[in-house]
Amino acid sequence: MNAHGQFLLRSTSEKFAGLDQSADSPFRVERGDQPRKWAVVLVISFAVFLLIGACGVMGGTLLIPFLSDGSSTTRKQQVIRQMKEIGDAMSAYHAVHGRYPASYAKVRSGQAGCSWRVLIARHLQGVDVSGLPESSQPWDSTDNLRLGCAIPPVFVSPLVADPPTTTETHVFAVMHSQSAISHPACKKKPACPADVPGDQMQKRLLAVYLPNHTAHWAAPVDMTPKRLQDEVANITPEGPVVFLFTDGSIVALEQPVESFLVNEMVTGRNSSRRQVH
Repeated sequence: MNAHGQFLLRSTSEKFAGLDQSADSPFRVERGDQPRKWAVVLVISFAVFLLIGACGVMGGTLLIPFLSDGSSTTRKQQVIRQMKEIGDAMSAYHAVHGRYPASYAKVRSGQAGCSWRVLIARHLQGVDVSGLPESSQPWDSTDNLRLGCAIPPVFVSPLVADPPTTTETHVFAVMHSQSAISHPACKKKPACPADVPGDQMQKRLLAVYLPNHTAHWAAPVDMTPKRLQDEVANITPEGPVVFLFTDGSIVALEQPVESFLVNEMVTGRNSSRRQVH
């Protein structure tokens, strides 16, 4: 303020001109310090942001296999449980008829009737019998194809996220001269002790789950031992082949095995099996 009471305005440079600009002065100001400090802060913040994002992505990537593996294991265990349910239905059918079902039902017209899967379906828990295909008609009759859409859950693979149709199954019998499920033209002998389910003297193959083969669940379609060998040769941990035997035991293969071992399991003469509970 001058002598006349008026304020004098000075520029910023003029204001600081009078300040002590020595190195030891507390009023020393470095031009350009503030922009440089903000640049450093921005760079550090951006780097931290990138690091956090990278850790999140890497952590999620590392976690996915564990989650997938756990889910896959659960689904494979579900396949085994389903095969056990099929085995129980087979035993119930055997208890009523004194034998296991034929591979498909005979129809008077000479056409092929429904598969053994339909024949044992009434012995499965929770199945609406009124919705099952009629075994006295050809499996692909108009009425049966309509009813065949109600496939029991035990014949549906939990390992297939998006099945091609709602009637496909991966469960088959393996047809050969000594199979427990025989051709309908084969004359069955009366039940004997060796045929009784649970007998430890004779274990025969009842059915098999094949991850790479499907058919309509009511169709009279089953496997030959040669076709089974081809399927076993292409086993992967994600797509196991699961065997069901007459004594109720279950064998799950997650990697290929020698053909002679497959033949031993099919014929019941195998000496070493890995039982899965």
